[in-house]
Amino acid sequence: MGTNLALALVKKCIFALSWLVPRNANKAVLGCYKNRFADNSKYLFLHWQQTHFMQTIWISGDKALIHALRQQGYTAHSRWSLLGIYHALTAKYYVYNSYIGDINQWLAAGAIRINLWHGSPLKKIEFDITTGPLAPKYQTQSLWQAGLQALRYHQEYVRPSLMLSPSPLVGESFRRAFRLKEDSLLSSTNPRTDYYLRYPEQRQTLPLKADATAYRRVILYAPSWRDALWQNSQNVASHSTPHLTGGHSDSPYQAAFDWQSLSQHLVDTDTLLLLRLHPNERHYAAQFCAYPNVLDISDWDNIYGILHRVDLLITDYSSLFIDVLPLEIPVLFYRFDHEQYLNQSRDCYDIGQDPLSIGQVAYQFDDLLALLQEMSHLNAKPQPCEAYKQLQRLYWSQHAMGSSADSLATDGLSIDGVSMVCVSMVGISMNERHDDSFARLERHLRQGQTQSYKLAFGTDIKPQI
Repeated sequence: MGTNLALALVKKCIFALSWLVPRNANKAVLGCYKNRFADNSKYLFLHWQQTHFMQTIWISGDKALIHALRQQGYTAHSRWSLLGIYHALTAKYYVYNSYIGDINQWLAAGAIRINLWHGSPLKKIEFDITTGPLAPKYQTQSLWQAGLQALRYHQEYVRPSLMLSPSPLVGESFRRAFRLKEDSLLSSTNPRTDYYLRYPEQRQTLPLKADATAYRRVILYAPSWRDALWQNSQNVASHSTPHLTGGHSDSPYQAAFDWQSLSQHLVDTDTLLLLRLHPNERHYAAQFCAYPNVLDISDWDNIYGILHRVDLLITDYSSLFIDVLPLEIPVLFYRFDHEQYLNQSRDCYDIGQDPLSIGQVAYQFDDLLALLQEMSHLNAKPQPCEAYKQLQRLYWSQHAMGSSADSLATDGLSIDGVSMVCVSMVGISMNERHDDSFARLERHLRQGQTQSYKLAFGTDIKPQI
């Protein structure tokens, strides 16, 4: 304990000393969790590479990824290489999807930290977490304990300078969960949902059938990460907490599906199932991808480039369904471990509306298969119900549905008892191609509205895109 505490103090001192290094106001370093090239920071990086808004460098601990990015003509460096350290110390902007450790958690003091969080707040996040295995990280009983946790979980306790908020509901969640000031929130959508609207020619294609024709329907199955299952795997020697799988196997998806029956249904209805497991669980997917018409895409960097081809999203507690709301993709919730999940994992935010109201719900595989068979007979995508539209407005008031704006819409909402007003981004003059998250963030940075309170060098950010 003493050695670990001393090491944590040394690292904290290194972090503090990095504040003394002058930073280049025209340079940003970007990175992603698990050393991947994915999510919001990826799309902002690609956009800035095309517009040359400022100097951008990708930082990662994956040498193969660094090599691949360089082969494509991008500037990328390993985290602890000399150039990686240099750019982490001298860039004014840190852009990441989870924590500053996506780039370098020990060299970020004095930088403007832009957290483009990788999801939407459905399950409680960060300092809002009061239940489940992650709660002890954030909930402390004294200042002494809080100080120790800040040393142990350094990057989780470093507050972002700026986050994007597509609606008051999301903004309020981020403000509390990350302990933000009001001026640390920028009303905007996200790069991950905007990129393929701005660059539709870069959308991905799906594999064709053996006869070189496309599948009639495409279903995306993207379940949430079961953090309680992860906690159990960390304590495999302990039997005090049962696995969510009830002992069938380490995979919660083996017992939850009759994969043979599901595959037969997919073949009979000319349907492709895209299997997208959470990065912490993607090793489970290998045992299912041998079934016909099941394609494992768990190792894909992102799925936003294929959402235009998805006819149905199947999920459980994942916030991905929030990202598909503007696209009006039908949602089917399959919660095969409903009771266990609620008892062992994080709570969800109370948004004043039951998310399940926007689509069909199944708790057993037979019910899921029956719903899929029923939906397979539909010749056209169903129109979203009123509950679906209401949830669109709650989560995406800054989206201006369909990337157009005609009128002003105002709706009352409540999150965990806090009343707010949700005003959609309508009734304002805008160029629908250039009033997205990229344009809003660039305007914000040009105006210097987020300050780092330290010396900076280099040229100012270019005044125009």
